[in-house]
Amino acid sequence: MDTSLYTQYPYHGVYTCDDVNYNPDKPRFKDLLWNHYSWFVEMDRTGKARPCVLDNVQKVLLCNTMYLGYDVFECNHCDNEMLFCRKCHSRFCTSCGVKYQKKLAVKAECMCVDVPHRHIVFTIPESYRLLFRKDRTTLDLLFVAARNTICKITNEKIYRREKRKRGKTGKLHNDKDNYYLYRNFKDAMVFGMIASIHTFGRDLKWNPHIHALVPELIYDPVKDAVKEFHHFDFKNLRLTWQYELNRLLQNHFGKSFTKLKNKSFKQQDNGFYVYAKYSEEDKNDDDTSEKSYSKDVGGCVNYMMRYAGRPPMAESRLISYDKKTDAVRWYYDDHATEERIEVSESGLDLLKKMIIHIPDEGFRTVRYYGFYNNKKSKQLERIYELMNMKRHSSRLKKQREKQRVQKLRKLKFRTSVCDDFNRDVLRCRCGALLVYADTYNPLEGIKNDRTYRQNCIDEMYQMWIHRRRPPKRSSYPSGTVRSQRS
Repeated sequence: MDTSLYTQYPYHGVYTCDDVNYNPDKPRFKDLLWNHYSWFVEMDRTGKARPCVLDNVQKVLLCNTMYLGYDVFECNHCDNEMLFCRKCHSRFCTSCGVKYQKKLAVKAECMCVDVPHRHIVFTIPESYRLLFRKDRTTLDLLFVAARNTICKITNEKIYRREKRKRGKTGKLHNDKDNYYLYRNFKDAMVFGMIASIHTFGRDLKWNPHIHALVPELIYDPVKDAVKEFHHFDFKNLRLTWQYELNRLLQNHFGKSFTKLKNKSFKQQDNGFYVYAKYSEEDKNDDDTSEKSYSKDVGGCVNYMMRYAGRPPMAESRLISYDKKTDAVRWYYDDHATEERIEVSESGLDLLKKMIIHIPDEGFRTVRYYGFYNNKKSKQLERIYELMNMKRHSSRLKKQREKQRVQKLRKLKFRTSVCDDFNRDVLRCRCGALLVYADTYNPLEGIKNDRTYRQNCIDEMYQMWIHRRRPPKRSSYPSGTVRSQRS
């Protein structure tokens, strides 16, 4: 644990428990998971749930407990000590997911070129949604189709040339180039793109769509020059997105997809809906400074990464939960009417809506294309060199790396708590700083596999039953009187 403080800490008083606004009656997701844990085990045993569901549920239940280990800090001036339990690092955990999302946002923001970026949302019709839920490997095709759409938009000349050569289909001889368009074309314009997938809407329904951040700049490798690219033809964007997605799905499913594909071309003759409008309020014509661009990019990146590594619903949206009746109330803000809608349902129904959005093991929810890809790092450095020469400025790789390290340091445990809750977790009641004393690691030589997690959960459940069971009257010694409730 990094105990250094990387912020200007404003709080100078002594921390006490009274400073924390703790509400024990606040509804929490862990309460829902504990009440329905046997249902998750049964669904996994019968094969009705994906293996990642039970794994993530177990990790969340063990998060911030001693079963994952802890670090001990002591005070040299008094006998006070504090334990810091370790986290689960699950993408279904509301606590660990927030920090993971912030790290992704920092990485993407420090990588972005200092030019205006276009936030593009690629959506699919409702008739297509069930296909991606039944076969989750097709979610990769959403990324590829979005990438091919931007590649085709920025390389219209190559597209027309290849269409004349190959016929109406424009199919290339190399099958890999048919999957990633113009990947091996030396004269192709190089674009940049950061894509993130969201599989849900505000009402938690299954609705996979792609959020893409595209800079209004392309790189010409033949002339070794950068060009501005502001114009996005919305009609061309929608039709290309429809064609590319249908083409990839046809290759994946075969003839069984032909009927649905033809139906989509007839009913959606203007293409699938794509949001790519540029807000003029975000750009000031009189101010072309780099700070205004970086501010816009940071806002888009934070929105894109918001649900890339955490549950689709924040815990603050839970209004109430009755453990006995399993009745839960939660809310969401309708995107069309901007009205707050409250939903009352059982806790199991809410969990069913949430677990379908748990990504499979190893699935990458954020991907980088073009000169934002790690394999194209040399091209990105060349773009920065050309831009620095044009603007008479300097933003070298060392400077960007230093900026990234500084922002990541603010996400350290002690620093983030100071910034978010205005208190220092390593400050003792007497005012002195706690000093590291010891570490307990139960996973040393043991894998954090499902068997270990299940044994820990069984032990936690037995302790919970023991605390909930009222003692028998005979267990009280003779002559003692029970304390009255306050």
